[in-house]
Amino acid sequence: MSSKNFSWRYSLAATVLLLSPFDLLASLGMDMYLPAVPFMPNALGTTASTIQLTLTTYLVMIGAGQLLFGPLSDRLGRRPVLLGGGLAYVVASMGLALTSSAEVFLGLRILQACGASACLVSTFATVRDIYAGREESNVIYGILGSMLAMVPAVGPLLGALVDMWLGWRAIFAFLGLGM
Repeated sequence: MSSKNFSWRYSLAATVLLLSPFDLLASLGMDMYLPAVPFMPNALGTTASTIQLTLTTYLVMIGAGQLLFGPLSDRLGRRPVLLGGGLAYVVASMGLALTSSAEVFLGLRILQACGASACLVSTFATVRDIYAGREESNVIYGILGSMLAMVPAVGPLLGALVDMWLGWRAIFAFLGLGM
């Protein structure tokens, strides 16, 4: 898709509210479960190295996925990639909340990261498509960027609270329901 201004009937505030969940949850998927990582090897019957691998693969797939989903969203459109990524993220998150297998957990983390990557790419590309050359684009990019900057501080705290009250599996259920 070429960068052009599309007809968009939503206000700036509505745009931010519509796009924020896709922006935030992709990053929260990395940071929110960090407080539970030390307890997960026992719960999944695996080693700490395997659980740490789920952190690494999530980060790698978020980055590598953008190389796939960027051109795909140019070809198919932002909406199908955004919705498909959101669906993959929800399914993977719910599966992560339910699985007791370390191998399945790792596979679902990869799927979750792919979904998150598709959402991130589509969100920022949508802003570019709609607000290209307009002052509002700077405002939206600034707000979304600020939200992303706060996730590393807020995510672990939120994850620790959810883990303390409901257990580590609820972290992933929360992520899935939040999308």
